[in-house]
Amino acid sequence: MSESSESTASRPYSWLPLLLGVLTVVMLAIGTLAFRYVEARMVATAGETLAQTAAEVSDKLDRFLVERYGDVLMMAETFSVQLHNREFQSAYISGVMTAYPDYLWIGATDEHGRIVVATDPATLGRDYSASPWFQTVRTRQGVHMGDVEPFAVMGGPDAIAVTAPIIGTGGKFLGAVTTRVATSGLENVMTRTLLAFRQRKGFWGALEYQFLNDKGVAFIDSDLEHKGLSNLKELGVTSVRLSEASLFGYIEEEHLRRHVPVITGYAKTLASSRGFEGMHWTVLMRMDRNNVLAPIQEVLWNLGLAGSAVAVPTFALLVWTVTRVRKEYRRAQQERAIAREAEASLRQSEAHTRSIVELALDGFIGMDADGIITDWNFQAEEIFGWSRQEVVGRPLSGTIIPARHRDAHEQGLRRFLATGVGPMLNTRVEITGLHRDGREIPIELAISPSLGQGGTHSFSAFVRDISARKRTEEQSRMHEEELQRLNQALDKRVQVRTQELAAVNESLLAEVAERMQTERSLEQSRQALQKLALELMRVQEDERRRISRDLHDDINQQLALLAMDIEAIEKQLSSSSGNLGRAVHAIQDRVIKLSDVVRRLAYQLHPSILDDLGLPIALQRLVEDFSARSHIKGIFWHKNISAAVPQEVASCLYRVIQESLSNVARHAEATQVDVELTGARSELRVTITDNGVGFDSEEPLNGSQGLGLLSMKERVALINGDLQVISAVGKGTRVQVVVLVPEGEV
Repeated sequence: MSESSESTASRPYSWLPLLLGVLTVVMLAIGTLAFRYVEARMVATAGETLAQTAAEVSDKLDRFLVERYGDVLMMAETFSVQLHNREFQSAYISGVMTAYPDYLWIGATDEHGRIVVATDPATLGRDYSASPWFQTVRTRQGVHMGDVEPFAVMGGPDAIAVTAPIIGTGGKFLGAVTTRVATSGLENVMTRTLLAFRQRKGFWGALEYQFLNDKGVAFIDSDLEHKGLSNLKELGVTSVRLSEASLFGYIEEEHLRRHVPVITGYAKTLASSRGFEGMHWTVLMRMDRNNVLAPIQEVLWNLGLAGSAVAVPTFALLVWTVTRVRKEYRRAQQERAIAREAEASLRQSEAHTRSIVELALDGFIGMDADGIITDWNFQAEEIFGWSRQEVVGRPLSGTIIPARHRDAHEQGLRRFLATGVGPMLNTRVEITGLHRDGREIPIELAISPSLGQGGTHSFSAFVRDISARKRTEEQSRMHEEELQRLNQALDKRVQVRTQELAAVNESLLAEVAERMQTERSLEQSRQALQKLALELMRVQEDERRRISRDLHDDINQQLALLAMDIEAIEKQLSSSSGNLGRAVHAIQDRVIKLSDVVRRLAYQLHPSILDDLGLPIALQRLVEDFSARSHIKGIFWHKNISAAVPQEVASCLYRVIQESLSNVARHAEATQVDVELTGARSELRVTITDNGVGFDSEEPLNGSQGLGLLSMKERVALINGDLQVISAVGKGTRVQVVVLVPEGEV
């Protein structure tokens, strides 16, 4: 073969390197485009999932707060019925604390702001009258829910104050029920949601979350080191700014502290039902962008290594890459399915929001950036006469704006879309609207813009028909003019009436002075009567003491001598006397028994042991005698009691315990009774507890038992004390007496 033939044979293969190069470039270009597409889809899927999860968390936060709102309302209603039953109130709030561990503390105040019952006894008696939450519920008589702040009573943990007024008949303010809800309960909502999030297929990596109050300050942060240190709204964080304009969404931004690209999902808590206005918190959920794109970046890295190693298998590697890309795309599709599930939940939330809009007292109108009506509630139908089906899709300017104002409306819309500034936005204005029948009506309008995920604007407007108010204002103006005319005529009558009232005022002042003098006299009479009653009780005790001593020292001694004489007569009688001896012996037994009766009667009238040995020993003897006579086990103990208890106090307590033991023997059907006597610096406390059948302490007692309890209460009141009877059917009875005595006499 010649040289020219070899050259011709080799030329057909000269295109092969170029073809391989072109194929390589084409495959690289296709791979790059595919990578960018999958990257964008993975970022979008991650952002939608984060936004939906943030919306789910915000909805759970709303439900959590609504439950606490309902709890405090129920407690306030219950306390209004059981206003003075402190024992019931204490048991009730303790049960609430046990059932709902999220509560740090629960308490209730009286109408003056002083704590009267609380889960922490150390807070009893504290004055919260100047606290903002107490002032708010007393003034508005509505539920107050404060923002997150440290709770000093429990050592400073973050908590939310939820307070409701206790309202009596006629709307009278009787006090308040206040609670402190730990923020740990709020964080548990996020924890449970994150657990479900991590279990989803395709989880990308670590999550960060933050809860912000309406001012933009973080009160819960997954990074505990930075909790509450930053106001993200003032720092201009983009996700926080967007959360003010829309309910939920996502955005790519730079991390505030680590300065790395992140994907942030945001959502805003909403107002709920039953009058709850909501807290307007913001929920942020972040994930590093690199963690989301890690799978596709790994694919790109492997592709580069393989392409640089050998050129021949480039096509095979491209096929393999496409296969991996398809797998990642299917994974992204799975994430979209998860997002669609979350979207379904969002639609339910939107339906709830829609129901709130439909039930709003004001008309609601939605409009897009082209000025087309997108939403229209029932109140808007009532105001303008157009149904929702008729106006949705129509231009707003040609529907409800009078012709003379349409150019200004359209120019204002274009100016806002170009500059972001609008003089009528985010404020209340009074303008004229156009009814369907062509008449113009005065309306009050408030418009707020929002920015959608695609960067498009939408507008929400609340409209109120103020025709009635305008008519009222006009009538008020006419009435004002009429009043001015009448005032001139009344001035002369006022002068005459003033003179008459001055005379009446002098008479009233004299009457008031007379009544004040009468009240002072009545108070002095009451004090004198109390002193007289106390003196009467002392005289009665002195008389009892005298009679007791006479019985013991005189009559009983005479009976003892008589018994001795009879014994001497019996000895003188011979055994042959028979019946006469037995009769004398019987008389002697009766005299001895009569002596015992006189001794017992003298002890009951006034136990001399009370004067001789003091109150504790006298009570010990009383309980022992009660056990011997009634066969009911009696236990007595005392602590910090001296023998020098004031005489009138000792006598009163002795009588009360004596009467209580008598009631136990007659009515309680008990097997054991405990009597406790304890003393403090200026207080004596007596408690008589039995294990008998008990009774309903809420029902009035009849017969001797009721009279006995009333007598005991009156006797205790005379010595500056208080007596309480606590009982329930089948749970025994407890009588408790607290007496204040001068310090140093206990």
